Amino acid sequence: MAGRRFHTGTRVVTWLEPGGFNAYVTQTPLYGRRPSPGGRRDRDPTLAELQRHVDQFVLHYDGGGLSRICFEVLQKRGLSVHFLLDVDGTIYQTLDLQERAWHAGMANDRSIGVEIANIGAYAPREAGILDKWYQRGPAGQTRLVPPRTAGVAPVRTPGFQGRPQRPERIRGRINARELVQYDFTPQQYAALIKLTAALHQVFPGIALDYPRDQRGRLVAGKLTDAQLAGFRGVLGHFHIDANKYDPGPAFQWDPVIARARRESPSAHTPDQP
Repeated sequence: MAGRRFHTGTRVVTWLEPGGFNAYVTQTPLYGRRPSPGGRRDRDPTLAELQRHVDQFVLHYDGGGLSRICFEVLQKRGLSVHFLLDVDGTIYQTLDLQERAWHAGMANDRSIGVEIANIGAYAPREAGILDKWYQRGPAGQTRLVPPRTAGVAPVRTPGFQGRPQRPERIRGRINARELVQYDFTPQQYAALIKLTAALHQVFPGIALDYPRDQRGRLVAGKLTDAQLAGFRGVLGHFHIDANKYDPGPAFQWDPVIARARRESPSAHTPDQP
């Protein structure tokens, strides 16, 4: 980032490596330089400037099920994101973190974004697509089975067999909509915890906490503009846009934040909306 490398404690495949995803090669304007002080755009921001400016980490599910599919969709739609997190736990970095990625609307300037591979959350009557990606075995185990259109080697890890962290469909309400979703894989959670802790170390403004209500519970819907402006930490796309639901009702906020704090001794919490 900005000419420096930072260790995450987990594998990150950059856009410069074989098998990586390079958002710089397209002719579509998928990224833009973050604003420098005074709104200048004639130079790259320094690391210190970025550390003063970046204070949100936005979590998405990709809706495509696999990082390769997600990247292709982003390219076609003229969108971008800093990280892709595949079902086998491989993290792909597509852009330098000094760039503004186009992933979260009004939060783009101040945020880092990650697309976590997961086919997504659906209203119960629309959840048939989950059966195309997940199979339940006789012993009650649930397997992630990408469709044939995903190819014979859909992920980087040879022979990988994905399983959601919890075998059952998870039901919950996001932005006042009832949804069902399968959980993310243990490999994804392990990698995301490492990435979250590392981002907090690089950008101390990204506090290791999520939007909570007055009782300390997850805010399960869009923040007001004032709340979003004042929030510093980890949040979902649904906190930014009332028409979004990612990372969905299956995402386990408390374990991720608690373990990221243990990974990062300097963890602190923001003032909550």
